[in-house]
Amino acid sequence: MHRFRHAKRTLGAIAMLAGLLLLAACGGAGREQTLKFSEVSLSSEPSPPAAGQETKLIAAIENAKYAALEGEVQFQINAKTELPSLIDAVSNGGSYVSSYTFPSAGEYTITIHFNFEDEHFAFTKQLQVK
Repeated sequence: MHRFRHAKRTLGAIAMLAGLLLLAACGGAGREQTLKFSEVSLSSEPSPPAAGQETKLIAAIENAKYAALEGEVQFQINAKTELPSLIDAVSNGGSYVSSYTFPSAGEYTITIHFNFEDEHFAFTKQLQVK
């Protein structure tokens, strides 16, 4: 009787371990297809941007899969002294561009929202405005 219980527990443990390994393998493959923080960059023209001057914000994607997709992208612009702004960006061959005039100098937090079919990514970058 004890041998049967021990064998049953061992088989259960092996089955659970095999299931976890399968999930890890599938999860690992899915992560390779995901857009990563390091594959998204934020730049501006002019660089650095100046308060009161129109600035072009550019979000570039360095991931072939997502650079080839047409997505909806928005810049969420946050500063400690102003209310947040949400502006739409336009696709420009692997990058997304939008114009914005920063009202004052300081550090801004820009969250780039990417929507590709059923996937949403949000990456936060810092931008210093002179």
